[in-house]
Amino acid sequence: MIKFFWGNLLAFLPLFIFAACSYKLGYPEAGEGFFHLRVKNDSMAPILGAKVDRELRKKILKNGTFILVQNQEDADVSILVTLSNYTDSTEAYRPEDSLLAAGLNLGISAKIELRDQNGDIFLEKQVSANASVLRSESTRLPEESSSLHAIAEELASEIHLSILNQSW
Repeated sequence: MIKFFWGNLLAFLPLFIFAACSYKLGYPEAGEGFFHLRVKNDSMAPILGAKVDRELRKKILKNGTFILVQNQEDADVSILVTLSNYTDSTEAYRPEDSLLAAGLNLGISAKIELRDQNGDIFLEKQVSANASVLRSESTRLPEESSSLHAIAEELASEIHLSILNQSW
């Protein structure tokens, strides 16, 4: 009788363990429904809007919690990202060069607005990102495109986390 009891217990033990576990792989589900994404560039960096849009779409699609649609009328929630306040400030000088900066710090701000189907805003948040760029030689301009890509990736991550951390 003791063998029978232990055998049944061992057979049902994995069932009890896995039934009590509520762990799920991946990100928590942030919301259900369809989302429309629009990135508006009001900054002085003309190609940054397209870079942020692409990086943010990549992050959303990789995550899989949101379903993006083309038309705003088909969406349950509209996400509007407005880029502004692009800055480039001097970060470092070379001792032998007194006129040109050896390094620049690039910064950008973004305002996130989430709207429902009626157009009412239920989330409004400001995020920002920074990146640095250095001159390889004093006679050459710094490679700004790589630093704009780094800013776009960082800003897309901040926006994505801001959207994910909401209770719907």
